[in-house]
Amino acid sequence: MHKISYSCEVHAPLDTVWKLLVDKVEKPQTYLPGVVQSRILQHYGNGVLRELKGDGLQIKEKVVIDKGHGEVHYFLLEHPLFTGRVVNRVVPSSVQSPVAPQLLTIEVDWLPKNEQAERLIRTAIPDQIQAEALILKQAAEAMEKETSQPFDASYAFGVTLALPFAETVARVQEELQKEGFGIVSEIDVKQKFREKLHKEFRDYLILGACNPGLAYQAFGVELNIGTLLPCNVAVYALSEGRTSVMAMDPVAVFALAGKEQLSELAETVKQSMQRVIAAL
Repeated sequence: MHKISYSCEVHAPLDTVWKLLVDKVEKPQTYLPGVVQSRILQHYGNGVLRELKGDGLQIKEKVVIDKGHGEVHYFLLEHPLFTGRVVNRVVPSSVQSPVAPQLLTIEVDWLPKNEQAERLIRTAIPDQIQAEALILKQAAEAMEKETSQPFDASYAFGVTLALPFAETVARVQEELQKEGFGIVSEIDVKQKFREKLHKEFRDYLILGACNPGLAYQAFGVELNIGTLLPCNVAVYALSEGRTSVMAMDPVAVFALAGKEQLSELAETVKQSMQRVIAAL
């Protein structure tokens, strides 16, 4: 047996890389150079039997998906040149830091059937393994870049972070406190849906943030402004390692009152909230 492996760091959440590894099982043409056709012959509880064609070869392999260990195993059943298996593996590079990159490894453990196969495994196969890993790395990091950009709507602004939900909530609360905001209300949407509707929902927390000094000024201008307070900040999970934070745009909301003094005050509040988002 010849064992060849290639590893690289991927700066994206673990579940993003894992989803791509699973996607590669169903859509190998996207990730494997040289594959021109594929089809799933049978689905199992933890994998599939599939057939690949490309570069003049026809291959049949059994794929076993082991999410618990972050591994996808490819066992060659029919191959004109090799016997053996391939393992795709992704694990955190650090268990202490949730923002640490993931370690992606492709490991080939093949036995050549002839001299041609022997030459390939010593020359071309290592480069192919590296190219395959880099395709996955680039795809995962591109996905993360797209989802980590600031987001703006007509009524809110925010950002998506490569952090777990609980850690994001703690950071949001910390940064709000630095800007003089206290949390006057907290709504656990997931818990409420479970209690009232018996429905499951994603982790979703609505924090009612209030700066007492600024709120006092607002009430001095418009007593009914309480209907538009506090400033809500929504924190919700997109996946195990990605969380969005969205803050209400006070300029857009206070504009409903139609008073210039409130507009000026709202701009001050917005600048504070933007600093909170930027600091995350």
